[in-house]
Amino acid sequence: MSDTRAAPRLRPVLALRDLIVVAGAAIGPAFSLATTMAAMVAAAGRWTWLALALVALLMAMIAAGYKRLGERMRDAGSSYAWIRLAFGAEAGAYGAWVLLVANLFGVLATALPAGTYLLDLVAPALAANGLAVALVACGWIVATALLLWYGLRPTAQLAFVLLAAEVLVLAAAAVLAALHPRAGAVAFGDGPPVWSGLVGAMVVGIWMIDGWEVSASTAEEATGAASAPGSGGLAGLLLTSVVLLAAIAAFTRVGSQTGFAAHDSDALAYVGSLLGGAWRPVLAVTVLVSLAASLQTSLVYLSRSLYAMGRDRLLPAALGALDRRDEPAAAILLITGLSVAFALAAGLWPTAKEAFDLALTGTSWFLGVLFALTAAAAVRVFARDRTARWSGVVLPGSAALALGAVLAASVAADDLKTRVFIAVSAIIGLPLALWRGYAARLGVRPGVGPRTGSRF
Repeated sequence: MSDTRAAPRLRPVLALRDLIVVAGAAIGPAFSLATTMAAMVAAAGRWTWLALALVALLMAMIAAGYKRLGERMRDAGSSYAWIRLAFGAEAGAYGAWVLLVANLFGVLATALPAGTYLLDLVAPALAANGLAVALVACGWIVATALLLWYGLRPTAQLAFVLLAAEVLVLAAAAVLAALHPRAGAVAFGDGPPVWSGLVGAMVVGIWMIDGWEVSASTAEEATGAASAPGSGGLAGLLLTSVVLLAAIAAFTRVGSQTGFAAHDSDALAYVGSLLGGAWRPVLAVTVLVSLAASLQTSLVYLSRSLYAMGRDRLLPAALGALDRRDEPAAAILLITGLSVAFALAAGLWPTAKEAFDLALTGTSWFLGVLFALTAAAAVRVFARDRTARWSGVVLPGSAALALGAVLAASVAADDLKTRVFIAVSAIIGLPLALWRGYAARLGVRPGVGPRTGSRF
């Protein structure tokens, strides 16, 4: 029976600041606002800020569980590895399926807008052409993968520059919008919050605020204390949530419900047109910068997850190998190929918007499931640990229950096509999980972490 403790290790290269940057860049505040703010406004109206604040609170509670789990088991597989630790190999294999589906859709939901925004700047006539957008999206994927190929440290350094630039531009735009409110803007609407609208906005908000958990997948590459990856993810989540909440509060003071509805995939372009002057192209370029940073970190998450799954024999062992630089080269190549294939397939949709809507639905729902499963894993692992009762059990457990209720209400309110899509995607993973979970159990003892080798 083999054991992953003898496997080669990823090289520690990231300090706490890098982990915070990676988490914030993965969320991609400008990109998230551009592509999902209009959908949230359509659902929750003037209460969009409240929906996002509730999502941020749930994510912070789950992030507390991530931090605890990371301290117990420092593993590049993050959620997948922790679910396996808590519930066994088959459950871990299903967690791996959910992780891969959610984040492959996430890459698609990032790369397609990158293609659209770039074409809108250089060839506007092609911006609505699905195939053209898909081809440009493939170029973005390959370009960011090439940077990752050269190492995680250069990726983190570039992410810092890109994140700082987009936050500065967003802050300036938000201040200008807040100081020049417009009559009829969303923020000045009437009526109390409607539960169904808040739920719909919260589900979309999962995608808007997603990305902070990337720091957990770099745990083996982090220097310092075992708590550093979890602390970096939590700090990145909280700091970026403040930026997003401030931006939404400001931009809904100038944009109308009708205006946002007409710009459901380029909300910041709409805000830029309202601010006047050079703000529209400036915000468009900022979105591209944000997309580049977010796409980079998404590939980091997926490549490290594939590496861990290969190392555990859940996937082919070649994926768990490191090259002479101690980089998971095979995992990077595979995830790049899969992402390009997904983007090309999206080009078959009639319009780029329809392809993006599908990707957004898939990633939002499956990310929610992944967060809930990981929070449940924290409850299982720390149920008997009195020192971790609050941050390891109460906070993530409560968030998992609340998030489960939100996801269930969302599915019930969705159209039949969306419900079928979600159900089929979820069911396909079950036989795969049983098959690969059994295979992995033969090679890796359940409950043994590759770094600590300890059982909970």
